[in-house]
Amino acid sequence: MTLFTECQGPDEETRVRVAYCSMVGGRCPACKEDLELEQKIRQLQKRRQELRTKMNANHDPFILKLPLEVASHIFLLSMGARDTSDVSRHGDILPTPFLLGAVCRGWRQLARSTPRLWSKLGFSFFDPTDSTLTTMEALPLLVADWLERSGGLPLTLQVSYQGDCETPPERSVSIINSLNKHSGRWYKVRFALPPNYLERLCGSSPPNLLREFSISDPDEGTEANTPLTFKMSARPSPTNFSIDGFLLDDVDIFWDNLVDLNLCRTTLDGVLKVLRAAPLLEMCSLSNISPPIDDFPIPETIIRLQYLHTLEVAWIEEIEVFCEFMNSLELPSLELWSVEFHGSVLEVDIMVSFLNRSGCSLEALSIWQEGASAIEDFERLLQAAPYLQHLQVRSPRYDSSAIPVMDYILECLSTSPPHRTMQPDHSAGFLSDLQSLKLDGQQLNAWACIPLIFRLPHRKRLKLDIGLNTITISDEISTKLVQLVDQGIELSIFGPSHRDYIQTFKDEQQKDNRSL
Repeated sequence: MTLFTECQGPDEETRVRVAYCSMVGGRCPACKEDLELEQKIRQLQKRRQELRTKMNANHDPFILKLPLEVASHIFLLSMGARDTSDVSRHGDILPTPFLLGAVCRGWRQLARSTPRLWSKLGFSFFDPTDSTLTTMEALPLLVADWLERSGGLPLTLQVSYQGDCETPPERSVSIINSLNKHSGRWYKVRFALPPNYLERLCGSSPPNLLREFSISDPDEGTEANTPLTFKMSARPSPTNFSIDGFLLDDVDIFWDNLVDLNLCRTTLDGVLKVLRAAPLLEMCSLSNISPPIDDFPIPETIIRLQYLHTLEVAWIEEIEVFCEFMNSLELPSLELWSVEFHGSVLEVDIMVSFLNRSGCSLEALSIWQEGASAIEDFERLLQAAPYLQHLQVRSPRYDSSAIPVMDYILECLSTSPPHRTMQPDHSAGFLSDLQSLKLDGQQLNAWACIPLIFRLPHRKRLKLDIGLNTITISDEISTKLVQLVDQGIELSIFGPSHRDYIQTFKDEQQKDNRSL
């Protein structure tokens, strides 16, 4: 006698009966009745499913009664930021397309026939040695099915890696093959994967739609010396490119159409190589750039980027790298320049030389410096950018032996002559075009200068934001600051824990007046 199990219905009830009956003359009465009951159960289940479909249609006041285009758009509006992140790490929370499909048959058909619901996918490769991550077993089928349901739409992909095993197992290779199969539809792609994974993402068709491309090493603790050979079957030509933690030497990409570049934890030689090959670049952000690993002769030819208007440079610990980088550039259209110096003072000579060489009309300058720069150096820097409209200075250290830069700026603003248009010779005063000023640091002394600044007609529209760790202001000056705010002046002063000093002082004044 052979026994078998059969799963019946959504409640997965398990039944066990014999595969055949050995009684003479056919099945025994019990077997016959059992088969008849099974047939009736199937009929009842089918009927119940049909009734539930009708019930959902009767009780659904909108979705199933609207035109398909409208209903599909409502589904799209229900998508949130979670749906573009990691579908494999949501735990008990299903992605929105799955939740919509679980409501009823009609919703499921509508969700599956709406490709835009499936055009964004994020997931993580798991460490195959972690037996608790059973999701990895179903992930290849989930990814393949998801990509197929997206139809022919451009794909937004966010793929990361969780674990320590950098050699892709068979299941991971299957997922990579699915991604390669649809490489012709890659549009916005973020890969945070080890080199052995990235090198397999070669694509099976030209990535002609690829616009935003980001690759990064998931190990954030590594230095900028991880070699990477990235070469697709056809060279991509993104407009936005970002790399973090890898060398650029063997990254095979057309840089001709690049507009936005973000480079982190890589080396100077690779940076200059990309900049020289990206004539259309408009925005560039650099962070944690290291010296070349091998001897690299810095080219004497200046790199002129005609269209670059935004440059951000941060966390470059070796000042020689900053100097070599800035000495290699000429940016005639530069409008916004952000520089962060950690553990060193401003390299004013290099910065002034760069501004003079570029001949740009810099409009916004943001400076973070831990060291205390000489006032004369800072003055030379501001003189090289006379058309500044927005200035931000962050100086977390306070040097009591010298005039702080923030005090110097406020003193100059309070004593500067009127705007150049009001001068007979049209000579410029100190930052006469300034529209916003943001100061962050330890403390400030020149509080009395602030009321004087806003007495000048061309300073009435200046927006002044001050953030300090220590605030000490006399009641007399505080009262004048409150009056400025009441007059409509855009002035804000925040202390520790982002406490609004002016509002706090105003509340205390009102409280004292009520107690009198």
